[in-house]
Amino acid sequence: MNDRPARDAALNDPAFLELIAAWHDNLELSAERQAELLARLRDDPALREHLAEQIGFDGLVRAVQAPEARWLKLEDRLGPAADDDTAMEDAVMAAIAGGQSLATDHCAAERRSSLARLWSPRLWSPRLWSPRLFAAALAVGLVIAGGIAFVASQLRGKTEPPVAAEPVAEPQPQDHLATVTKTRFLLAADPERSLMAGVPLDAGRVAILGGAVELTIRNGVVIVLEGPGDIELKDDMRAFLHAGSAVVRVPKGMSGFRLDTASADVLDLGTEFAVRVMPDRMTDVQVYDGAVVATGNLGAAASWFPQRLEMGQAARFSPSPEQPPQTIAYAEERFVRRIESDPGVELGYGLPTAGAVQEARDLRRLFGAPRHESIAVSRPARPIVIDGRLDDWQSAKGFTSTLDGSDDAAEWIDGRMMYDDECLYIAASVGDPAPLRNTFDPAVDAFAAWRGGGLQVRVSTDREQGWPVVANSPNYFGMRQLVPTPEQKAAAENPRLAHLTMWFHAPSKTPCLSIAHGMLVEQIVVNPSGFRGGFAPSPGGRGYTLEYAIPWRLLNSDRDPPRPGDTLAAAWQVSFSDAGGRLWRDQIVELRNAAEPQRILIWERAATWGRAEYQP
Repeated sequence: MNDRPARDAALNDPAFLELIAAWHDNLELSAERQAELLARLRDDPALREHLAEQIGFDGLVRAVQAPEARWLKLEDRLGPAADDDTAMEDAVMAAIAGGQSLATDHCAAERRSSLARLWSPRLWSPRLWSPRLFAAALAVGLVIAGGIAFVASQLRGKTEPPVAAEPVAEPQPQDHLATVTKTRFLLAADPERSLMAGVPLDAGRVAILGGAVELTIRNGVVIVLEGPGDIELKDDMRAFLHAGSAVVRVPKGMSGFRLDTASADVLDLGTEFAVRVMPDRMTDVQVYDGAVVATGNLGAAASWFPQRLEMGQAARFSPSPEQPPQTIAYAEERFVRRIESDPGVELGYGLPTAGAVQEARDLRRLFGAPRHESIAVSRPARPIVIDGRLDDWQSAKGFTSTLDGSDDAAEWIDGRMMYDDECLYIAASVGDPAPLRNTFDPAVDAFAAWRGGGLQVRVSTDREQGWPVVANSPNYFGMRQLVPTPEQKAAAENPRLAHLTMWFHAPSKTPCLSIAHGMLVEQIVVNPSGFRGGFAPSPGGRGYTLEYAIPWRLLNSDRDPPRPGDTLAAAWQVSFSDAGGRLWRDQIVELRNAAEPQRILIWERAATWGRAEYQP
């Protein structure tokens, strides 16, 4: 059955848009409106179906767009859908009517939902743990198996049994809607769905977790999607960007192509333009050539006058109904406009199949291949000068690791840590064929800065916990169908756990730092007052050195900093980008607790962090 008209209707349905906005904490609903929407959900199966699909993809996209790389685990396999959706739906509706908590009273039924282990992006939002309307929308939507069958089949790594299609009266097009024309460092959301150059595409969604893919529509419109990203091709002149960044080039002489998002509609007037959907559902629009007309599309925001944006202009559209569009700074380098195709990979004699080789490579890219479990954190013999040069670090012991384990790898890291009564010091020499080219602006894109190359260090200064640290992110529970206890929620908010992202912003030649506390990695502070950082290029232009001093107060431990003899927790990730400083292509993961299973991402479970052994 052709369900595109139904999908289009949902995207223009005020009830659907209000439910999505409430799910993202961008809209407060009155009790009267909640009752109206609850009745609509109860009586409208199509609305429930489209809501389930949208929330499912939102959860995945939020996972991969977090400040740290929230990759979907390749080995994860979804279970069967609930065997009695009607009974489950009735139970959920009864819980809502009775004012009970869906998370606590129906956790067993929720585990039966095939999407529950993957998508629970606000696992302990105050909204989710109460029986408010948007929680009802989530719970009801998740049990509609028909509405999520496509999503599940794309992500579980296997093909669903075919469903008999109803006869379609209208004639079908004889050619495909689009073609994959280029890829670069591509990491597809579905490892078994080919997105190689030359693959034809029909209407539907294209989701990637890393790298970039170029799609060419049969009318000549070219779209470059940057990962993590999710775009839905609707027809020759329409697409919907669910997440990520996309640049659209329209052939000369053509106009009228639309690229919409959850908070804005963008109509081209013969142009090249870019659109980014942020994790909080903000939409940024930037015009490289020609002009576009952009409007807000949610609630009261739809009443704001359309914005005409011309070459060299940019604007931000909020999902909040009351916030008007805002002019933002134009940044030439903010988006990936064109990509070069990856070269073909020739398999040598005796190697396993291409699928096995690719799977092994993707698993290493996602989880790394750690070789070290601990690092000695020493005290400096004299005051450290933060200049990016490591003259003060000769006596500090550290670790060395390469991307592929070989001694002659182009990508490598030598990492070291020191401390005194005032600061934690971090230094590294990094081998990088494309060093110091990160173009992610700390003012607008700090959440994604890791993609452009740099270092992430996670540390615990909680002396009471010691090592290992007991704390998990919301995503850890959601991906495993677990409901956190109050104690586990409190542990995830531990202010003495910190996720540090350090990068060199090439356009401004500025060392940058973002910090997230606890395991709530989306809540970042950017360039806080008091830190010092420095970078220096390595001789020969094949790497760089970095040096940071981070006051204990920024780590919430100035009253009780680490002491000699403490064994605390730390983990390192160094990211490598393309030559443009935009596309993440690989990483080295080090300092990891060997007792923890390998296929757990270090940003989601602090117990995976290795030992930081503080020396006298």
